Amino acid sequence: MEGSYWRLVLVVCVGLALVPSRSGESVGGGSSVTPHGHLQPIGNQVPPVGMVEVLQDVPHPRDFYHKYVKPGKPVVFKDAAKETAAFKLWTDEYLSAQYGDLEVEVEEGKKENRTWPAYSMPFREFLSTYKSKDIYLVESIEPELRGEFMLLKNLLCGGFLDYLQDAVMWFSSGGTKSVLHFDAVDNINCLFEGSKELFMVDRKEYKHIDIDHQEGSFSGVDVEKVDLHKYPGLKDVPWYNATMEAGDCLFIPYKWFHHVRSTASDQKRNVAVNIWFAHLYRFDEEDCSKRGDLPDFEPLSKYKFVATAEQIRSMLLEAFELEERESISTEDLEHVTIDIDSSDEVDMSYKLDIFETLDLNKDFVVTVDEVYQVPTEHLVELFPDFSPDGPLGDNEDENEPHGHDEF
Repeated sequence: MEGSYWRLVLVVCVGLALVPSRSGESVGGGSSVTPHGHLQPIGNQVPPVGMVEVLQDVPHPRDFYHKYVKPGKPVVFKDAAKETAAFKLWTDEYLSAQYGDLEVEVEEGKKENRTWPAYSMPFREFLSTYKSKDIYLVESIEPELRGEFMLLKNLLCGGFLDYLQDAVMWFSSGGTKSVLHFDAVDNINCLFEGSKELFMVDRKEYKHIDIDHQEGSFSGVDVEKVDLHKYPGLKDVPWYNATMEAGDCLFIPYKWFHHVRSTASDQKRNVAVNIWFAHLYRFDEEDCSKRGDLPDFEPLSKYKFVATAEQIRSMLLEAFELEERESISTEDLEHVTIDIDSSDEVDMSYKLDIFETLDLNKDFVVTVDEVYQVPTEHLVELFPDFSPDGPLGDNEDENEPHGHDEF
């Protein structure tokens, strides 16, 4: 009996010694446990749950919307850009000869640091120096180049063309690393030279991602040395891997978190262009009927960008959950959360003002159609931060860069 008692005491003591304390140290005074992947590059903490789907053909806009845009599912269009003018023409020599006098926006440091300012230089000067300097170009495509950048077939009807926001060129000698961030709009990135590797997280897994820089929708985590004590959600975040080679285009759904690493080609270049468009909550079948058979490409120069204020529609449609239901009434407003760029949620009085503006036929019900019919200027009156002079608006004319947060 006495022997059994001491064996029990021994088992309890050993067990207590192995129980970690809240500080990460064992009760017995052992060293703290280092989480797997601590201070290693992002993605080393846990294996990916899968690879982003790859399609060999670009789908019709209808299929693209229902299979990828609406459910928020990324997809790679393999070799989709290889027959475009930009893919064939945009050598350094060609760009310098044709567009060398254009002023372009350049940033220092291939590891993205949003506290560093950008500066301008002639495109020709950039092209002659970027391979020997720690710089990269991030620039909204100038009108002169828009005839050579092609929109893929999947955007050519259904409403996408009415909500184009910006098209941005990313140009470096490789080795660039973006912050971990999300975009408030949908995105198609086409790669013309080099390769890209993306760490992607579904927006539904937002609890794993600490966006501690809400003013720019990005995380301050060091993507090369992830501090799992400061950012513990990354320890077990479900993530997807996407790999892009020259000629591939990738659809990144709005609000999907992503980090991008770019490597150079044999020519020591990495060149890409992405097109941003406001997230659609309905697909316009009538528009597709009018357009008939679609070409594989159309030049961006045929279309115009809309004001950034159009993002207000997406914000309200998401807040009202109108992708899941047909309408919303005043009784539903109590359960609606509307946040504007990290500010506090709007109060009920403000919600009622919004509802009244959207309720065009004054039947105390707001539908998707009504949200799309409200003039943009009325939305800006409700959300003045999105005005051209506001902090979230387009302070420049349409030919100048908007906010950039992608590589």
